[in-house]
Amino acid sequence: MITNQTKRSRILFTEGTSLSARQSLYALAHQDADERPIVDVLDPAPLCQCRFSGLIRKWVRCPHYAKDPEAFLEFLVHQIQDGDYDVLLPTHEQVYLLSRFEDLISPHVGLALPHFDSMDRLQNKADFMQLLAELDLPHPRSSLVTTREQLESVCEFPCYVKLGHSTAGSGVFRVENNAALQRVADQMDRDGLLDGRCRSIVQQPAVGVQSTVQAVFTRGELVAAHLFEARAIGVGGMSPARVSANHPVVFQHVAEIGRAVQWHGSVFIDYFYDADNDRPEYIEANPRIGETVNASLCGVNLVRCLADVSMGIQLAPSSPTSLAERAATATGKRTQSFYMIAISKAHEGASRVELLRELWAWVSGRGLYRDSEDELTRPREDLWSVLPVFWILAQLFWSPQKSSQRIVRATVENYSVPESAVRRLKAVPRQWFAKLWESKRSMPELPS
Repeated sequence: MITNQTKRSRILFTEGTSLSARQSLYALAHQDADERPIVDVLDPAPLCQCRFSGLIRKWVRCPHYAKDPEAFLEFLVHQIQDGDYDVLLPTHEQVYLLSRFEDLISPHVGLALPHFDSMDRLQNKADFMQLLAELDLPHPRSSLVTTREQLESVCEFPCYVKLGHSTAGSGVFRVENNAALQRVADQMDRDGLLDGRCRSIVQQPAVGVQSTVQAVFTRGELVAAHLFEARAIGVGGMSPARVSANHPVVFQHVAEIGRAVQWHGSVFIDYFYDADNDRPEYIEANPRIGETVNASLCGVNLVRCLADVSMGIQLAPSSPTSLAERAATATGKRTQSFYMIAISKAHEGASRVELLRELWAWVSGRGLYRDSEDELTRPREDLWSVLPVFWILAQLFWSPQKSSQRIVRATVENYSVPESAVRRLKAVPRQWFAKLWESKRSMPELPS
């Protein structure tokens, strides 16, 4: 339980735009009203998802953490000092910035993040591939590249070219032939990503069903985990329709990964699972909570576990065997996010008539939606959750492809940490940030 004896817990989300943030609200709402935490949300976007929810107390507009990290951190310090929060919950890529200062933030508010070296190993796709190799864990054949010559020499079509840092598939390119390779290489050249310093990877396609394992750790010990298979693939490779599953070997592997990097907090790892050979192939890690409704409906409340770990509550470790036994009793739970499916179809060129058919399938519970619960539009838990679906459908029916492209671009820009922002985030001075806590209103100047 994320409560204490004197008051309802107060939780501050570092963003409210992502699907992860919205689904985290539902997970926190799964308890009695007098024990339900009070949630405030920071976000630079006035129309962020979580603002349209009866499950939050307030939304506060803040600077963008990647575009102006110093202003974001200064704003965050004020909010923590003024808000008397028990937990700071970074639901998306803010984890990367905040992990650099975890030891400076934790004395003031509960925060579950690993040491920055561990964060970088999982956030960076090239580093994660190296970690898998060190642990002798299965992954597709991958090659590290830093120059155009290396990129052109190792590509075997088809393959994927992946930047070290990217979000929602924005830095992942499927390359089918030499012409496509040259376009990707030209773009990377223009962005300064083939300068001999930035590391990217070229990866062969994995075998099996796209799947995800989500986990919460405390100081390297696995305390909770859940996994699902994708039933559909959407924009950026995300899975807008899912089914809970049980791959026992994956629980063993994720425990090994967390132990190796002494992970603290949440993580989810994408992989492909070949059922015929009981073999996963891990493709990338995301050092954050992810989308958790499927897990919650299977009885695994990852967000509550993360809040407990953030507050220093001791949770008993869970063995891979016990996790597999629990998962075996909860396989087959189907969920989906209708308006993410609609956005994906519009992004791929679906017409208004095709979108109407998709809407009817959702309303009537047919096809992909049969025996499936929606992860985002959940009026029984949050009546306001119907507003985003109406707003998004109105835009899609006005101009399907253009509107979907605009929605995806604006959403990803609001929470992503592109390769171009990584160096700036790493350059924020620790000494300057430490001084922020000394006074509420008199902020130290950044060094020139």
